[in-house]
Amino acid sequence: MMITRLQKIVLRLLIALAVSGCASVKPTQSKPYSASIIDILSGKTILGHAVTDSELPDVNIFAITPQMEAFAKKAVRHSDNYFEKIKSLHVALLSAPKSGGYGISYSAYFTEEPKVTFEQRQANCLSFTLLYVALARSVGIDAFVNEVEIPPTWDLRNKKEMVFLRHVNVKVPMSRDTVHILKQDDVVIDLEMDRYRATYNQHEISDVEAAAQFYSNRAMEYMENGNLVESFLNLRKSINLNNRQTYVWSNLGALYSRQRLWREAELAYLHGLELNPNDLTVMNNLAFLYRQTGDKEREQKFSRLAQRYRESNPFFQYTLAMSAFDIGNYDESLQYVQKAIDREKTDVRFYQLASSIYEKQGRDSKVREMQNKIKKLTM
Repeated sequence: MMITRLQKIVLRLLIALAVSGCASVKPTQSKPYSASIIDILSGKTILGHAVTDSELPDVNIFAITPQMEAFAKKAVRHSDNYFEKIKSLHVALLSAPKSGGYGISYSAYFTEEPKVTFEQRQANCLSFTLLYVALARSVGIDAFVNEVEIPPTWDLRNKKEMVFLRHVNVKVPMSRDTVHILKQDDVVIDLEMDRYRATYNQHEISDVEAAAQFYSNRAMEYMENGNLVESFLNLRKSINLNNRQTYVWSNLGALYSRQRLWREAELAYLHGLELNPNDLTVMNNLAFLYRQTGDKEREQKFSRLAQRYRESNPFFQYTLAMSAFDIGNYDESLQYVQKAIDREKTDVRFYQLASSIYEKQGRDSKVREMQNKIKKLTM
């Protein structure tokens, strides 16, 4: 499946790629780990010994330098109000240097802490989000990491490797209460605002959850570069911070799979499946693992489960529809998005895509029909 430009700008978490550091935070496990899970978390087969806390990375993901703070203060010094401060900092970071901006550019494989991002002027969505939040807080802007639930997007590589894409950006609440979801008057700052859609479900996440994503992303980058020790240490840190995320356990399984440590990989995948029995990436990766180990019965079982889930999941159909649309296959795109609508009739994004398809096909009456549905859903 083709990766679209939208997919390229989001944070990539590579799953079975065969896609404030808080050292004192306690794991969130609701029940004790089994002996087998403790074993794979020890890292003995990778490190040669059981990992210790002192070996784990400890990055303050919101630390900035005096130079960075001075930049932020300069960027907002002429702002007349709170909203203007938010906007001015965003513009200052992304505008081209020739127009007085700092010129941060997009780089998919560049998950770094704010100090490095600022120095190298490159960022993926997570790196940019951490940078903006850190700078914003230094000048009195109450900024937070916002996880955007883009339609679940998968890329199946080489018929075996599955990539699941996630996206974060910045949320600045204009009023605070106990509900940490996006409200109408909240301001959202994205690395590429023209690609952001307010209709996506989204929610504020804690600094600890953001750190967990940071370490998991770094782990996959280390794995791609062949540094399996650092990959394990970063995944272990991520799990310490938030062990309820299925994708991190799938990433751990991917790491073990890379070394053909099938038992360890299987345990990680199965634990992820306990957390979310409907996780398509884990099903797919288990099918690949059992194919590698010659367990045809289990391979077929998880292949069937993954296929059944793909067919029944409206967001997977939507993903196929978007990919077909991007390469101009509008008839095929329409077939997929109609399947998505048949399975989920209340998601405005499906109707927006259908409207765009009908517009490309010159079917004005269908465009109006879709726009009416969108209006009803957004009232």
